[in-house]
Amino acid sequence: MADRFPRIVIQCLNGSNALHCAHYNCIYAASLKGITSKPALFQMEPAYSHVAVSFFPHGVKALFGVDAFETMDSVLDLQNFFSKNVIEKIIIARHTKTRISLLDSYLLKKLRLMKTIDHRVLNFLQLCPGAHYGRVLKGYGISERHFERMFLQSVGFTPSYYKRVVRFEKAHCRIQQGDYRSLASLAYESGYSDQSHFNREFKEFSGTTPLSFTTKDELLTESGSLLEA
Repeated sequence: MADRFPRIVIQCLNGSNALHCAHYNCIYAASLKGITSKPALFQMEPAYSHVAVSFFPHGVKALFGVDAFETMDSVLDLQNFFSKNVIEKIIIARHTKTRISLLDSYLLKKLRLMKTIDHRVLNFLQLCPGAHYGRVLKGYGISERHFERMFLQSVGFTPSYYKRVVRFEKAHCRIQQGDYRSLASLAYESGYSDQSHFNREFKEFSGTTPLSFTTKDELLTESGSLLEA
């Protein structure tokens, strides 16, 4: 489903790939997955093991210095952004604790060299989805075009699209937790104009309607051989 959190995934299968998805031409044994604007279904082979790290929405730009929009809806070879030697050590490590320690050590070094993200972008991330875009821009003292360009570089979505994804995620989470009286009331409380609007946007970002999701079997985020992203 639509996902505002980029991540790295390193498969611990002696350099082999055991993930498959019709939406991507190539999936690497060690990959950087950018933010996603649309649903995609990954299938795992029976023998599967990995370590992964999810980042904040601005993590790709801050840690790797790459404009986030260039990685959107993409699965990229992690060796273009990460130490090849560290990746190989993680893949051949025999214990999860060792793999995590190697990841921690490398990422802490990257943090010391982290690129600065404009404070207005960070502020907008904290305010979503309740922020009134026009009022926020006025407070920032910046033009809409300039802010949108900065936001695209840092996060990958436009500010308005990012707000939509956050709103969807919150509604999705409430359905998972059973925290709603009815789908109509959830649509209203989430800020959708009506239930039809809620249904369209939910399906756009998840591939299914809210009603179908509530009656779905326990294949929500991860199960046996399937992983939704």
